[in-house]
Amino acid sequence: MLRRAALLLAPLALAGCGGAPSQDGAALQKHEQARAADLAKVTGWARAFQPDVAVAGANQFGFHAPAYAAAKQGFISVGTPVMVTDTAAKKPNSVGFAAMGKTAERIDTLAFDLMLTDAPSAGLAHKRFADIVRDFLFQSKIDSKPIHDKIAKGEAGKGQLDGIDYAIEKAADRLTVTFHRTGASAPANR
Repeated sequence: MLRRAALLLAPLALAGCGGAPSQDGAALQKHEQARAADLAKVTGWARAFQPDVAVAGANQFGFHAPAYAAAKQGFISVGTPVMVTDTAAKKPNSVGFAAMGKTAERIDTLAFDLMLTDAPSAGLAHKRFADIVRDFLFQSKIDSKPIHDKIAKGEAGKGQLDGIDYAIEKAADRLTVTFHRTGASAPANR
């Protein structure tokens, strides 16, 4: 008898768990569909500097970046470093990701940081780092070919990529690539 009652109640319990979407779930789904439709119309840096796009793009590479959120000075999302070379090394080379800005609506600076902690595999780390930056930008249809080789060779440099300022800063144990949104330093964005 107890068994029969349990079998009769099971479908009711399951219906509550995964039945028809709630009002909130339907609204969220509608919002996500509208956002996807809006983003489908945007490419290039206008797309790359969108907080949700940047964080989602970074997470495709395993950075586990949290949502772009308020911080002490502005808004930020910092991912956890991703290993790019020999995981058996004492301290494998890794890449970090960060998105920073003054407002919640858009990112002002995208940064990728290669931490060189395993010298024997530094060459491979530079190449993989360059590929991560290239593939991240490709998601927004930005061609990084003009800077890919510099990053892969570990060369410092500054300039513009499709109208956006970039900097490749080199130190003995790191290589940092940053992209600064045009107008990010305007008085209204401070």
